[in-house]
Amino acid sequence: MTADPLPDLDRARFETLAGELDSRVHALAFAATFLNLLPRRLERISTTVDAGQAEAAHVALLSLAASAEMVGAQRLERDARQADRELRAGHLCGARDSIPQLDRDAEAVARALTDLLRGR
Repeated sequence: MTADPLPDLDRARFETLAGELDSRVHALAFAATFLNLLPRRLERISTTVDAGQAEAAHVALLSLAASAEMVGAQRLERDARQADRELRAGHLCGARDSIPQLDRDAEAVARALTDLLRGR
């Protein structure tokens, strides 16, 4: 198995967000909010996929993907978009099978964001 080329957190993308917001403080606040919401977002995805609620799962996955992209969590964004593609293709099992990878990459992002917020 080869290493995933995408970082847990692309700090250059985070700095782009800070530039777009004209404030590193606001970018850090966005990152903190993303981190705080992440467990609930993952739970929502898991719950809606397990219940076969395709539209609700689609919305939750797109929301996660968009926010992950903004904060620089490229791998998590990729995973969410892949799960959404499975869902939209009618492959509920494929979407369900992607949840453990979403969870693993979300844990890595959470660690990286925690380090960023602590100034590391």
